[in-house]
Amino acid sequence: MSSRDEDSRQFRLFDGPHWLGYPHDNHEPVSLREYLDARPKDSSTRYLAASYQSLLTFGLLEAVIEVPVAEEMLLKKNRSGKLVMTTDRLVDVVRSWLSRIEESQPEALRTWFQRARANLSLAHSFMVSFTTIRFSIFEPLGDEIPSMVCFIAIIAEALVNAHARMIVGSPMPKEGFSWSMIWTPPIRESLRREMHDKGWCPSTIEYLASTRTVSSLRYACEQGPLNDGKNHSACTPQSCTAYDIDTRTYVPKHDSTCGSTLEGSATSCIYCMPALEQVIAYIKDDHVPVFTLDSSGLEVHTSSDIPYIALSHVWADGLGSTSEDGLPMCQLKRLSALISTLRPNTAFWIDSLCVPEAKDARKKAIGMMARIYQEAEAVLVLDSSLQLMRSTEPVGAILLAVLTSGWMRRLWTLQEGVLAKELYIQFADTHKALTDLVPHTNEMLLQPYQTDLAAELFRMTKRSSYHAYTIGDVARAMRWRNTTRATDETLAIASLLGIQVSPFLSLTGEERMLLLFKELQKFPKNILFLLGSKIDIPGSRWVPKSLMTAHNGSKGGSQISPQGTDATYTSKGLRAAYYALMFSERTIEAGRPWMIRDTKTHRLYEVLELSGSNEASYECSLVLTLAAVPPGSALPCVTALAHPESAEHNADCSFVVPCEYKQRLVLFDVSQKSRIEDVVDAKMSGMLQVCIG
Repeated sequence: MSSRDEDSRQFRLFDGPHWLGYPHDNHEPVSLREYLDARPKDSSTRYLAASYQSLLTFGLLEAVIEVPVAEEMLLKKNRSGKLVMTTDRLVDVVRSWLSRIEESQPEALRTWFQRARANLSLAHSFMVSFTTIRFSIFEPLGDEIPSMVCFIAIIAEALVNAHARMIVGSPMPKEGFSWSMIWTPPIRESLRREMHDKGWCPSTIEYLASTRTVSSLRYACEQGPLNDGKNHSACTPQSCTAYDIDTRTYVPKHDSTCGSTLEGSATSCIYCMPALEQVIAYIKDDHVPVFTLDSSGLEVHTSSDIPYIALSHVWADGLGSTSEDGLPMCQLKRLSALISTLRPNTAFWIDSLCVPEAKDARKKAIGMMARIYQEAEAVLVLDSSLQLMRSTEPVGAILLAVLTSGWMRRLWTLQEGVLAKELYIQFADTHKALTDLVPHTNEMLLQPYQTDLAAELFRMTKRSSYHAYTIGDVARAMRWRNTTRATDETLAIASLLGIQVSPFLSLTGEERMLLLFKELQKFPKNILFLLGSKIDIPGSRWVPKSLMTAHNGSKGGSQISPQGTDATYTSKGLRAAYYALMFSERTIEAGRPWMIRDTKTHRLYEVLELSGSNEASYECSLVLTLAAVPPGSALPCVTALAHPESAEHNADCSFVVPCEYKQRLVLFDVSQKSRIEDVVDAKMSGMLQVCIG
């Protein structure tokens, strides 16, 4: 590539941006706030861009680690001899900082940590403010603006990740630093395009872009997906269809080494079925049927007689079946060999043999599913893409492959993984315990993407390690999963929350979701602000139809908190305290901008409608948010129609206002100057106990 070609080529999102030449070197480290004042001033547009380019990279590094960072640590020459920014030596900077942290005294670390947080917070504020002008502060960089923004976020993530090492004897502050604000629509579209060019499924792109850090997304762009032969041409950003099956035409696959699959082969491979009457009898008597394989075929045992390994797989990989139909002998021999390698002298359980098609036995078997995975000696994950990969691959590649595997994206496998005493994943060469895939702490401190990719795997072990798994944990894990039968959703998650599955089996999908929240009784109150379709039943209009994006669940925005029980289910609605703006009843017309003026605080808010609103107009008199909107910021909100005349008065003189759920919107704190003419006065503002249905 010629120098001219290199400078004129299309710039990639994670390429290092050109260095604009700000005079960084030969100055002492100072706080971020003092950085620009310590250097020469110039009012030109290019110099302004150069100053913020240096401030939010070199300046931020020095302000946090409090030693000089020479320009050569983040700069290199490209083939045309021009200086570009690079993170090639960032790990060296962080490693040196971690060594100094290890040598510091606890009291010194505490104050250093506070200074670091203050500088990171200021950098975060700069980036938030720059989103409002689409990062035009970097206009002289032209097409490299997205690359510059990503570069800053990667520097910041490295510092945020490593500064956790400074905590001594006290928990990390709850307020974290997310740099996802950089994904303005044009930059997000650039990310989608680059990941698509790398071969990622549209749904996986959306999943990663919505849940992972900038560092992880750069790694995913560099790494690309495993090629397991799945067809993603029909996939959408909301749903991956490559793992969907048609149960009417589905047949199990033979093992790739089976001679019967070769064209013109005279070799036949028989299907092997278990003794159906025995399987059904065991299930009827509340026993778990398990199998061993010998020369005479499958032998059925009860789990009380022999230890067993439960197999977890996705049907699209070819291992699906029922007790009546069985599996090809080649597959059974392979499964038996894998089990013997993992735990000699144990049986195995797999749904394809242990769940009959017969209706009553099937219902009973599904009701036993949680117990089956909990009581197994271990659970072995069989995923076709992961079985193409060797366990000796780099840890980041393995973490990314597991996180984006078909197994991690299906509904039922969540329960199977979370409930396991020990969870193993089968690779091409051997099996590995899930806990062994999580990198060493020191490695994660140096590589933020490893910390981020390992976080979801850690969530899989949370229940077995800490005996805690909340509706917030479930919702986060469920958002980007999918299933062929949408009505199975609550069946697959109820046991994770300590709820018996059997009462759900005879109910419809919506009835099942209502029962789930009724059984939970208490949960985080920010559930009110979930996006996605709701159940249209009075008293329950706040209840999500699904927690899965693919089935009209939340596609983004607020997530249910992993902790908290500050909202209560009642037959009349969700009972909790929210920040409220109350005004006279009015008709809201879809698509028409409107504002609320708080007559008590003299603040002005714009109410922003989200796309996909399905009501042309509705009545409301109340806007609810989780807390007061910070000046210049925005929060998710819900409009409601209050019925104060029916307020419930409590013995402590407090009261609860019943109200009807209307729509999920966004509330912006704005300046007094606005062209919007439709302004409503809120006569009351503050925390309010409501029962919203």
